[in-house]
Amino acid sequence: ALSPKPQTLNPNPRMSRVDPRQLEQWKEAFSCFADPHLPAGQGTISTQDLGQLIRALGKSPTQEDLQKLYAEVDPKGDGVDFNGFCACMARNLKAPETEAEVLEAFKAFDKDHSGTIASNEFQTVMRNFGEALNDDEVDKLIDAASSCEVQKGVIDYRRFCKILLA
Repeated sequence: ALSPKPQTLNPNPRMSRVDPRQLEQWKEAFSCFADPHLPAGQGTISTQDLGQLIRALGKSPTQEDLQKLYAEVDPKGDGVDFNGFCACMARNLKAPETEAEVLEAFKAFDKDHSGTIASNEFQTVMRNFGEALNDDEVDKLIDAASSCEVQKGVIDYRRFCKILLA
């Protein structure tokens, strides 16, 4: 007689490609949003927390991606469990922009090819490149970019890209 297969964390075929260390990282991250009184990987999180958690772990889903995920993993609106979260993380969501893509966006505003742009042009890039950012998010990026100023109102965008993508 065959013995039953040991129970896996998620029978989803996409999960077979996930490194066990990655799975452990996801479990720890999930636990930060779930009930702290439960063991790691137990409980549920809200769909709002799901979006924040996915982004915190380096994925860049669009709002449309998130709406589709919510409909699939939490159709009743009663929370997303760890397996549902893992299924979301295993998807091929858009990866964050590469350094080359971010640099290209800045270069369009670098008329003299100096590697710098004016702060107001920097704001334009931040508001219009990639996923739309709200004013608060743009303000935080502008604050971060101020450490890359080579003179008042002029930002070294190459240095900023290194910080942004670190």
